[in-house]
Amino acid sequence: MQITTLTTARLTLRPLSEADATDLFPCMSDAETMRHWHTPPHANLADTAAMIREMTRLPEACWWALCPADSGKACGFIGYHGNQGIPGMGYLLQRDMWGQGYVPEAMQAVLSHGFTVLGLERAELWIREANRASQRVAEKAGFTRRGSLGSGQLIYGLTAEAWSHGKLPRNGQRCYALEPVLPVRSVAETSAFYRDVLGFAVEFLYGDPPTHAGVFLGEWTNQGARIQFSQVESDEPITHAGWLYLFVSGDIDGLYARLQANGVQIVEEIASEPWGMREFTIADCNGHQLRFGQKIN
Repeated sequence: MQITTLTTARLTLRPLSEADATDLFPCMSDAETMRHWHTPPHANLADTAAMIREMTRLPEACWWALCPADSGKACGFIGYHGNQGIPGMGYLLQRDMWGQGYVPEAMQAVLSHGFTVLGLERAELWIREANRASQRVAEKAGFTRRGSLGSGQLIYGLTAEAWSHGKLPRNGQRCYALEPVLPVRSVAETSAFYRDVLGFAVEFLYGDPPTHAGVFLGEWTNQGARIQFSQVESDEPITHAGWLYLFVSGDIDGLYARLQANGVQIVEEIASEPWGMREFTIADCNGHQLRFGQKIN
């Protein structure tokens, strides 16, 4: 991607390159600066050069070196990861420049470029729960806390609509949730299975006896798994389309052992997979498959 140099009152944001590794290594090797980063402090200049190569590898990645206007020296970086799905942002600034408003200043220029030039409809930040300073930076830039990944990281998001003060998104619609509806033989028995065996809460039962229901598993109302059940006739076949994947935190091995001890049908035993997840699959009382997964640290 061709990256345009941006300027603010105090900063020049120029395309990040591997040549900036020399300037950035003191920042990336500082333990306090890297305290909330996803990797340990860099041990040598080669680590920083490799990080920049990886950051700029994706075709849609868009990273700027964050430089004071009166010098070309990189004192940090900011930009877009170029990932699939909701665009992710990131930033880092050397410690002696903290608390002076440089990141919010740079972020406004980068958001303006992203929303008006790159055509992004939203941007997302992943910030560790303990990193209150970065959370304040995100909030100052207009981001709102949207939930949690359940692994010590919070999700902050900003839409182009909110950034531009009320402009409707292109399709004029918003999707705020997705709930699968599973066909079941008995709504009452299925709801009881999910409640008593899998630990879900029953949010509603419709009908007497019930013919439709909704269950929920999660710590907060805006995050977790919601599933609905709809009763089918006894002679109507139940179609099993793929499986439901539940991302979980905590002791996944203990969860597996508990479900196994309760006689739940194990479809695939628990295992650590090459893609960085520890997973297992069960079948519910109707044969629908649920796959539980946890990111391996």
